[in-house]
Amino acid sequence: MGKSISYSAILSVLAVLLFSAQMFIPVFGILISFFSLIPLVLVYELTDMKYFIISVITTGFLILMINDLFGMIFFTTFLLPPVLGLVVDKKKKILHILFFLVPVASSYFMYKSFFNVVIFRYLWPLIGAGAYISIKFYYSRISKLILNKLPTIFYQKKA
Repeated sequence: MGKSISYSAILSVLAVLLFSAQMFIPVFGILISFFSLIPLVLVYELTDMKYFIISVITTGFLILMINDLFGMIFFTTFLLPPVLGLVVDKKKKILHILFFLVPVASSYFMYKSFFNVVIFRYLWPLIGAGAYISIKFYYSRISKLILNKLPTIFYQKKA
């Protein structure tokens, strides 16, 4: 239990630090913020679902306190649904559909509110769906790569 709490606390803080890079490094920080939820995927893989939920809630509150409102919207509508789609059971199709529709609806909201350009009128579903699919794919691949390398990092054989 103590190890699970430690994993979830350390990785939640790492997720907040990675996400907060968008405020301190203007262009490159947005790219870094896409990697911010990989620590939460690792929390799920290293512990169980209750520690993952606690980490997501804690990370959300810390991001809300540290970052601006746009950062919280970006976190909850673009980055969090693919992660939740990874950890929710495959049999719960309605949740997967809901997690897929959140980025699509969010990209439409962003189009209507901020980027009201004629070119994006018909592209908003593709932008949201493409973001969901690509983020989910890369989060699953990167987390598996880290988990495969994790034992060799901590337990190296002495030569």
